[in-house]
Amino acid sequence: MPEECDVCGETVPFSATVHLIVNTQSDAGTFDRYVCRSCYDAELEPVVG
Repeated sequence: MPEECDVCGETVPFSATVHLIVNTQSDAGTFDRYVCRSCYDAELEPVVG
């Protein structure tokens, strides 16, 4: 089942995604998103890793 990356918009196989759950501790609540591995490695891993 393919997923759309919430960073770049590319459709990738589910096996090539990273599942992110972020609790903002604010009124915005919790974000539940999928991103492709390349976007995670380039954009998010440096922040959360």
